[in-house]
Amino acid sequence: MSVSGIGTTGYPAAGYESTRKTERNVAGGNFAKQAAEAAQAAATLHGADEGSGDITIFSGAELVSGSSYSVYKTQDFDPENPVYKVKIWDKSGNVTERMVDVSKVDPKNCDMVEMYAYTASLKESGKGSFEDTVLKAVVAKSVKDAESRIGTWSFSEKFDWAKIVNDIMQSEYRYGDLKGYMEWKKFLGFLEK
Repeated sequence: MSVSGIGTTGYPAAGYESTRKTERNVAGGNFAKQAAEAAQAAATLHGADEGSGDITIFSGAELVSGSSYSVYKTQDFDPENPVYKVKIWDKSGNVTERMVDVSKVDPKNCDMVEMYAYTASLKESGKGSFEDTVLKAVVAKSVKDAESRIGTWSFSEKFDWAKIVNDIMQSEYRYGDLKGYMEWKKFLGFLEK
């Protein structure tokens, strides 16, 4: 279940193997139940900010929460001072907008809005592909959501993303997926700046 190339619906194909392994480990099968409920839910994927002149870097929607998010380069974007606009729509269509200076983002203590802007910056600067940066952040959030057993967490709740990724890496290692382990290790390198 993915919206290829522009974002994710909560359980991206590229992270399916890690997500599937998490599903097997979540007590009571809550993950499978949430995924089934999400498949029946509807979410609106917002994105283009027409008329603003802003460039959409990526957009995604979470079926479980019904939220949608987009990261933009504004018309006055300066690569020397990378500030991205991030918009989040709740399931009722109410929008929240934040400007994120990625030079001030601490991946060991930041929220989802900051992480999406940070990984978008990595992709845009050529440090990593979409799959190595933005999509890894989305997968990490999906895995964390599944493990939390309470559904999706707030876009403004702060987490240590390096710890989340390290936990995913260890799961990959335990399951003998060394290729997956190395892919996550590359992402961890982006977070341990």
